[in-house]
Amino acid sequence: MKLVSVETPEKSVCKMTFSASAEELEAASNAVYERTRASYTIKGFAKGEADRAQIEADRGEHTFWYDAINDLMDKDVPALYEAAMAEHGFKAVDDPVYDLVSVKKDEGFVATATTALQPELKLNQTSGFKTECVTPAVAEKEIDNVLERRRQAAAELVPHKGPAVKGNIVHMDYEGFVDGKAFAGGSAKNQKLQLGSGRMIPGFEDGILGHKGGEEFEINVTFPAAYHVKDLAGKPAVFKIKLIDVCVRQLPALNSDFAKKVGKVDTMDEFRAQIQKQLYDGKHAAAMNRAKDQILTQLANAAEGELPSVLVETTYQQEMERVQQQLQMQRMSLDRYLSQIHQTRDSFTSAVHAAAEKNTRARMALLQVAQSENLVPTDEEINKTLQERADRMKKTLEEVKAGSNIEAMRRNEAIRRAADWVIEHSTIEDK
Repeated sequence: MKLVSVETPEKSVCKMTFSASAEELEAASNAVYERTRASYTIKGFAKGEADRAQIEADRGEHTFWYDAINDLMDKDVPALYEAAMAEHGFKAVDDPVYDLVSVKKDEGFVATATTALQPELKLNQTSGFKTECVTPAVAEKEIDNVLERRRQAAAELVPHKGPAVKGNIVHMDYEGFVDGKAFAGGSAKNQKLQLGSGRMIPGFEDGILGHKGGEEFEINVTFPAAYHVKDLAGKPAVFKIKLIDVCVRQLPALNSDFAKKVGKVDTMDEFRAQIQKQLYDGKHAAAMNRAKDQILTQLANAAEGELPSVLVETTYQQEMERVQQQLQMQRMSLDRYLSQIHQTRDSFTSAVHAAAEKNTRARMALLQVAQSENLVPTDEEINKTLQERADRMKKTLEEVKAGSNIEAMRRNEAIRRAADWVIEHSTIEDK
């Protein structure tokens, strides 16, 4: 591969163009074929027996291209990229973004690497910022809520002789049958279940209601038509149940015994004071973090200059990915979330993009502060951190270095140190 050109399409952005010849692409594609041929199953051939022409006739001539392109880029581009950056005196502040421009069998391929460079910002102020840390008061209701949660967690299960009702917790053995045959996953021993929780298929929990501990009986149910196991979906089933016991949750009284057992203090007044302090400390820490963010926002507002668009866009994409991951964990779509917060997709993405721009400006300002205040970690400090990591992972320093982005580590630590420096040289009034 070779470096074709180095351009600066905008201030603080470097764009390099690389190319590989048709011969290089062919040789790399053939290497991929030799490496992966055993994994291909082509109609009319046993697995691994089809040759390259037969595989490409079935899957397309591009079958091996993209792995070949990655192999060539991984092998040749890093050295070309580093040499060009050094030659032009460029200082990257993020990893390059690679794009495949074109690929043709008789021409090879062309790819680009777009890199955000450190912008030259005018820092009108780097210290002496002022803000307030306002910690909300702890309401008695909040203390009551924590006490109730602790009380619920300390509840004991007490067996009783009466019939099972919703809310009871039962322990049981069961085995399920479809068409008279037991099925996989349809049995359990000493299964704990709160009746009315909806954990089991419709009709199962209702079938236990009214029965007492020690009874053995059968429940007739039908699996939902949309049940996740297709072989069971929509089918009637019989479950044989042995009800071991029926229990009620007995809540402890809120007295000195509860305070001693759960709070490790002598009285409920002391326990309430303990919880009040825990709640206040949490609120104060959150308020202090907000105040620190406000200091860094003031730094960003005091930093003038153009930011590399590719860096802002990368930050925006990372933030959107984080939002999507959080929503997936909550099993919620973005559209549903937006309806709950009464925002349109355009207004939401615009706000996220504005936040990404502000965050990027703050980070680049902090990087300049780190450089001017001699806060950038030295090679010795980086090596010490990596050696500690190597010791934990039981690897050599060289092995850990090979898998680490050392310059990214250096930038991130410099930015972290600079943030501490700016905050230490500013005023946060605690209220």
